[in-house]
Amino acid sequence: MLHGAPSIDNVFLPLKEIARQGNNPLRLPMRSFLSKVGALLTSRKNLPEGAAALRDEQFSMRLKAIAWLIKEDVDIAARFKKLENAWKEKEAEHAVLVANMRFALHAQVETMQAISGPKLDLSKLDGSALQQLGDLQFSQFEAALLFGVPNQQAAQVLLGWLHASMDVEVAVLMGDAVVNDEVKVTTHRTDTLNRYLVNAAQTYAANARLLGLVRTAEGPASIAAEPLPASWIKGQKQLADQGLGDRLRL
Repeated sequence: MLHGAPSIDNVFLPLKEIARQGNNPLRLPMRSFLSKVGALLTSRKNLPEGAAALRDEQFSMRLKAIAWLIKEDVDIAARFKKLENAWKEKEAEHAVLVANMRFALHAQVETMQAISGPKLDLSKLDGSALQQLGDLQFSQFEAALLFGVPNQQAAQVLLGWLHASMDVEVAVLMGDAVVNDEVKVTTHRTDTLNRYLVNAAQTYAANARLLGLVRTAEGPASIAAEPLPASWIKGQKQLADQGLGDRLRL
């Protein structure tokens, strides 16, 4: 499961630029999804609840996007670096938001490197996982995951990681739209976006450690062997929070 399509994060960021090409088969569905994300941001709706309502569409798009990126042999590491450099140019006007976006991106890249290698070589991924999932909706995938993993605590951690992954993807797309002046939002709404993004990124990073995808100084913890101490889980979230400064110095 961890080597399948759902574990690759923020494919929408590079695809956002690529999808502007007229010959891209994902151009229209990507534009439709971005429109819904922008409408959610500029509304007064609760961001986590609104983003959760988009997960079936997002999951389907993510599977198609990964398949396309693998087929086209896209250098996703270079795409991420280009995006981050573009964000840095916006730091003067959006310092906090850019810092949070970079933290989230680094947290995801760290996990992606653990899965696909330090160069983020997507060709190493098992593409058969995409075909196996087919047109499965995310709600169906959630049910299958909870039913198919005997250790329910492990299943909940994995599901929480996937939820956070999708939340980070939506939140960073929103942040990218804000820093590039594609949407206009109030300071209060930007603060709300920052809270949503930080919480999602911290949860993502903590669960990646709980799953053993990212090594920690304390050593690995086995989620299949015994219940995880609540204090350890809390410590991992604190570690994710404290890692912000180190990540930004990379």
